[in-house]
Amino acid sequence: MHYKSYPGPRTLFVVWLTLMALTVATMIAGKVTAVATVGLAWMVVLMAVTWAKSILILRYYLDLKAASGGWNKVFGVLVSLILIVVLALYAAAG
Repeated sequence: MHYKSYPGPRTLFVVWLTLMALTVATMIAGKVTAVATVGLAWMVVLMAVTWAKSILILRYYLDLKAASGGWNKVFGVLVSLILIVVLALYAAAG
């Protein structure tokens, strides 16, 4: 069974490679090898990378870009709001 809206193997491979590069960016922004805490500027970078990864997964692997009724936008906004709340809580704690 083949769906016309579902991305092909080549597209999914390119998205996967992008996700792997963003994972490396997450490791750098999160300073996984450091003992110190992450500063606010690095936390903003970390949240931006996390947002990009989640949007790619939602659009390509869950195929929300082809969903009707604005589901793609709704989930994008929800992910954004969650990350903004996490960032605000981090900033308030530090």
